Amino acid sequence: MAGVEVRVATRDDLEALTALLQRWGSDDDPDEKVVRYRERLATNLENATHHIVVAVVDDAVAGYAAAQDYGPALDQDRSIARMHDLWVAPVARGRGVGTALFEAVRDWAQREARIGMLQWQASDVAIDFYRTLGLEAEDASQPRADFALEVHLPGRDD
Repeated sequence: MAGVEVRVATRDDLEALTALLQRWGSDDDPDEKVVRYRERLATNLENATHHIVVAVVDDAVAGYAAAQDYGPALDQDRSIARMHDLWVAPVARGRGVGTALFEAVRDWAQREARIGMLQWQASDVAIDFYRTLGLEAEDASQPRADFALEVHLPGRDD
């Protein structure tokens, strides 16, 4: 996407990501949730089972996505990965940032030969975004608040 750079997050991104989360909240002082988020993010950046990417627009971090490889179940050879977060700052929405972040996570899952499925749940406000990517919940009867999605990666289904 022109104007959007997506790259693997580093410890140098901690402050920018923490600031994004803080602005996402309602007040200017870091609350306990923001402090816990920063601590978990710092730990997950060092964890090989986690994949965290940032989107940079106009030289500033404008969003991020975080996924985790849970490994295979005892009766399977393939892993299931879960996308925990995909968030774009309001000022960067509608510029392809969310799509670029989603594609980066999907590409990571496809590159990792052990991952057979990428799953996540969409918040009510994000459902329409995922539909623009051509994705639908597998169970159309689900309430909108539980819009669970998964992508079966090519050649990896049981």
